[in-house]
Amino acid sequence: MRIMGVDFSGARLDRNTWLAEGLLEGNDLFLEYCRPVGRGELAGILAELDGPAVVALDFPFATPREFSQFWRPDAIAMPDLWAAAAGLALPDFVALRDEFVARYGELKRACDPPESYSCLHQANPNMVPMTFRGMQLLHRLWNGPTVNPVSVPPLPTPSRPGPGPTATLLEVMPGAALRRLGLPFKGYKNGAKAGELRRQILNALPRRAEPVAVDLDDLRAICLANHDALDAVVAAITAALWAIEPARFAVPPVAGEPGYEPAILLEGWLYAPVRVPAG
Repeated sequence: MRIMGVDFSGARLDRNTWLAEGLLEGNDLFLEYCRPVGRGELAGILAELDGPAVVALDFPFATPREFSQFWRPDAIAMPDLWAAAAGLALPDFVALRDEFVARYGELKRACDPPESYSCLHQANPNMVPMTFRGMQLLHRLWNGPTVNPVSVPPLPTPSRPGPGPTATLLEVMPGAALRRLGLPFKGYKNGAKAGELRRQILNALPRRAEPVAVDLDDLRAICLANHDALDAVVAAITAALWAIEPARFAVPPVAGEPGYEPAILLEGWLYAPVRVPAG
C-alpha cells in the first residue's frame, strides 16, 4: 500500500508544500523520500495512484457549517463546497470570509481540536489560502480523471463506483497527531528551542507510532532542518497508523447511528489518534 503525507501550502509562490511517500508492507513503513512539490505536481501524483493508497493531507477539507451556509446555502456536502471554490478566485473568497467574520466571528468546525485555529482565522495569513487551494485540489481529484476512485471519509461513498482499490484522502493536523502521541506539538517550528524539540520528536516518534514500524534515519537531517518536512513525515506516519489500526481514530457516527449529524458531511472530519501507546 502506498502511504503519503502532505504538508500543504496555499502560498502564492507555491514552493512550500512537502510530500513524504513510502510503502506500507504489513506494519513496516518504508519512507522513500520527503521533498517539496508544487500543487499541480501533487495533484498529478495523486491522480495517478493506481493501487491501494492512504494519503494524509494537512489542510482543512471544508469550512465551518455556518460559513458554508453563508457562502453556499444550497451545499449539503463537501464536494459542493469544493465545486464552489473551483469557480472562485482567492480574493473573492477572502472577501466572503471577511464579511462573515465581521458579523459572526471566527467560528470553528465540530471536528477542530483545541490546538487548532479556525480556518477563517484572520491573523494567520496562511489559513484561508491553504483551505481555499486545498478545496480546489480536492475538487480536481473528486471529479477526475483519476486512475483510482477517491475516498474522502466521512463521505459515505467514493468519487465514482466500481471495483478495485481506492486512494483514501484523510484530513490530518500533524500538531494534533503529535499531541495525542504524547510528543511536543508547540514550539517545534520556530523559536530558540525549535531544533531541540524537533530532535525530541524524531527520537521518540518511531516508538510512539507503534505498531507502525518506521526507520527515520534517512530523513532525519531534512526533518531537523525543515519543520514542513517533519510535518509531512508525521502526516505519513499518521496515514500508516490509520491504515493499520483505524480503531485508534475517533470517527463521527454514520447515518442510522445515534448522534449522527448530517452537517459532518459538510464540515468534514480531522483524523488524529486518540490513545498514546503505553511506554
